[in-house]
Amino acid sequence: MHYESILNHIGQYVTLSESEKEILCSSLKHKKFRRRQYLLQEGQICTHDYFVINGCLRQYEVSQNGRENTVQFAFENWWISDWYSIIHSQPSVYNIEAMENSEVFMIEKNELEKLYGEIPTLETYFRKIFMNAFVSLQKRILFQQKTAEERYLEFMKTYGWFEQRLSQQHIASFLGITRETLNRLKGQQHKDN
Repeated sequence: MHYESILNHIGQYVTLSESEKEILCSSLKHKKFRRRQYLLQEGQICTHDYFVINGCLRQYEVSQNGRENTVQFAFENWWISDWYSIIHSQPSVYNIEAMENSEVFMIEKNELEKLYGEIPTLETYFRKIFMNAFVSLQKRILFQQKTAEERYLEFMKTYGWFEQRLSQQHIASFLGITRETLNRLKGQQHKDN
């Protein structure tokens, strides 16, 4: 098993001893998901946090009218989960789906709690990760209040590389617009350049 990706990611935030790395790695489950396979489906209780080794995952909910609303994507070295469901043992309102053939490390909530006691530095790492996620969430709230054009331009500036790996439908869902609106904005952008 190759743990370099997760250990390198953790190493950007904190330093673990060799024995701590071994304890952590022994707590991780490795799993592969095929494209379009679900890691979590609406109504299930989420029990794991997922670290993407390779591939792409998408978290979304389906509204009453059947529209998919993408909350986030997760690419290599990103974490993804439904923490409300994990913390409260409540059925998730989200689906987490593999957009590509993907490989992940999974860590179960109780296992993570146990690790915090054994490796306090790991709690520091996750605190920093959660703080970054919270900042991203705050930005996303402001992002959703912008016009469709402003959202598209900001998306292209920050996440333009997403376009290489995601369908227009999923990008439009993330932006909160229709695919037609996205195509119009892209066409307008090409004219302006």
